This record gives sequence, structure tokens and C-alpha cells, in this order.
Amino acid sequence: MSDTIGSYLWKGSDSRTLEEVRRYWTENVNTTQFWSGDPREIGSAEFYKEVGDYIRKNYEHRYRLIAAHAAKYPGGHLLEIGCGAGWESVAWAQAGMNVSAVDLSSAALELARKNFKLHGLSGDLREGNAEQLPFENNTFDIVASFGVLHQTESTQRAIAEVLRVLKPGGEALITLYYRYSWKILLSKLGRVNFEFSHEDAPITRLYSKKELKDLFSDFNEVQVFLDYTKATKTPRRGLLSGIFNYIFVPFYNILPNFIRNQFGHAAIVIAVK
Repeated sequence: MSDTIGSYLWKGSDSRTLEEVRRYWTENVNTTQFWSGDPREIGSAEFYKEVGDYIRKNYEHRYRLIAAHAAKYPGGHLLEIGCGAGWESVAWAQAGMNVSAVDLSSAALELARKNFKLHGLSGDLREGNAEQLPFENNTFDIVASFGVLHQTESTQRAIAEVLRVLKPGGEALITLYYRYSWKILLSKLGRVNFEFSHEDAPITRLYSKKELKDLFSDFNEVQVFLDYTKATKTPRRGLLSGIFNYIFVPFYNILPNFIRNQFGHAAIVIAVK
């Protein structure tokens, strides 16, 4: 299946494979870029403390979203696709959901399982492909995926899988990259990698609001709104990073909300089956 909706961040992405995606996210587990210590200590108690504090400070809006939607389904069943090191999956479990999660990367799942253990939680965490989810039809009250499904071979096939495993009336909470965001613009102008500084993801798709509504057209209700409307400093180093952290970020964040709200880093889609 070739996707007909969305565009690629970088040329050549249409020739990349799922195995290349797996390799990238195994070698570069998301959020490990926020760890300032020895790479050999990734997975230590200090790692979870430092990275956890960073995420709670800079992604607080995401945790509010999780709490609000979990409250609709007390004791319900939640699937997270692309759980990474498990930060959001842990939050869903703490909010009272029965959590299942999948990720392509065994390295990410190892960190996620340690994260669950650290918080005294349990969950069904398994290796899996978003385009072929290992679950029965009509299984979950919520399917969530934050910044993941734009980086698989076929985002359209992954969204079809989300629809399949949701219960009737269940909700999908999916974050995908917005084509007209400030971060996309700066990455292209500066010719810097969007994800990790040393290497970018093999596949990254971008969407307009209209394309997102088309992508979720088989759902009964679809809402799209922009997220990450506030710029946060990067942990990267160098001249461009310094200009970004100390000139762009403070300038951008004093802009009126009605301007910043047009150029969010990503879009959140809330879709009801």
C-alpha cells in the first residue's frame, strides 16, 4: 500500500523500509536524547529521574490530555502504539487504564518495562508493528500514539489498524507532525536533522489539517487541533542550537497565542469510531 495522503520531510523517504525504521529507533530510543549522563547509564534510576523531570516539565499538556481521556473510561483498556521508553504508557496506567503497548524496538521495550517496574505498575508490553497489530477487532476503549505513526512505511495502513482494534464508540488520540509548523520550517532552513542531531529518522511524513481529516475519514467523528504551540529549548549544542535556544525560543514564546496557535509542532487528532 502506497500512501496517497501526506508528504515527506526529506527526499528519498519513500524508498526506506520498515526494517530501517526499526534499526533507527533501536539505536536511538526516543527521549534518550534528553539524558545528559553517560550513555552506558541509560536505564538507571538517575536516567529515569532526569528524563522524567524534563518530560513532565516540557510535555505537561500531554499529561493533562491523558488524565482527561482516561477519566472517561475508568478501568478501561488502552493501547499505546510506539510506546518508546514508556513515559505515556506509565501515565495511562497511573490514571487507571489497563495498558497494552507495542513498539518496533526491543531496546525501547526494555526501557519501558523498567519504567513500569520502577513505578510498581503492570502492563502488556510487546514487540509489534503498527501496520499489523497483534490484537483482535474491537478490543480497546482508547488507542493512543504520540508522534509515531508518521514514521512507519504506511501511515494509512496504521490508521486502518487503529480503527480495527478500537471498540465502537472508542477514541483514537493520535499525534502527527504538522506540515506548516515552526519546527519543520527551521529544520529545513537550517538543514538540520529533525529528530536526533547525528541522524534523522528514515521516514517522516507531514500533514495539513485537511489531509489529517482525509486520513481519518473512516471514523465517525474527527477533531484536529495543533499541539506544541510553545517552543522549548533543545539539548543540542553548537551555534545553531544556541541561536535557537537564546534568540528564537524567547522571541517566539512572547508572540500572541493567536499567532503561535497556527504553527504548532504537531497536530493532535481525536477520532471516534
